[in-house]
Amino acid sequence: MKRTIAALLAATLCAGLGLLGSVPAQAAPARRDNPPVLRVMPLGDSITVGVGSQSRAGYRLPLWQLITGQSRYAVEFVGSQRDGSFASPQHEGHSGWMIDDIRDHVDDWLAAQRPDVVLLHIGINDLDRGADKAHAPDRLRALVERIFADRPGVTVILQGLLPTTAGLQTQVYRFNRQAWVLESTERQLGNRLSYVTPPALTEDEWYDRLHPNDRGYARMALAFYDTLDREARHSLDDVPVHETAGRP
Repeated sequence: MKRTIAALLAATLCAGLGLLGSVPAQAAPARRDNPPVLRVMPLGDSITVGVGSQSRAGYRLPLWQLITGQSRYAVEFVGSQRDGSFASPQHEGHSGWMIDDIRDHVDDWLAAQRPDVVLLHIGINDLDRGADKAHAPDRLRALVERIFADRPGVTVILQGLLPTTAGLQTQVYRFNRQAWVLESTERQLGNRLSYVTPPALTEDEWYDRLHPNDRGYARMALAFYDTLDREARHSLDDVPVHETAGRP
């Protein structure tokens, strides 16, 4: 049976409570002794790889640092690619790829890596040089649907495209608007999709026209972390996740 965040965290918590016996519920710190490990797949294009960052890890390194700053759960990044010098450099980022390129391969990746969470950031290449820019949101929806079909119960955290991308601001706004609507559509179907509002990077947070620098990637990491932590925290506490994602 495929795991969900809620099932994984609940199993770990129940095991801890079994060991505690009749100890009052406020003895919660014991569950930090053996925190559940979430398998997280960073999925996307060269921004997921980390092009433009000195570490060659992009948002993944600062996100890892944020995650390791707490102890209620742990994370293992998974994927067929490795970039960056830190404890969990795996990812599924592919430079230059468009949405359909990812969709054509995602079945095998999900089967091999079995993620609990997918961190998705994809689409800027479609808007920059794709032949059918107007239907990029439709291709995104098809990719998301494929992910949920392949791995029911997975949590997908979708960060929109960076709104200050030079020369593409209008196209990015339209794309993000549709990505935001996709969250409510998938939630109504029972799928755990959260849209994350991307940061509006300033001029000194860009490496080139399409890629952030380390400062920009740090802001992307924080946006991802807030939602990832909320999903994990609410599941651990057995509280329904509130749909509080912001508008694009």
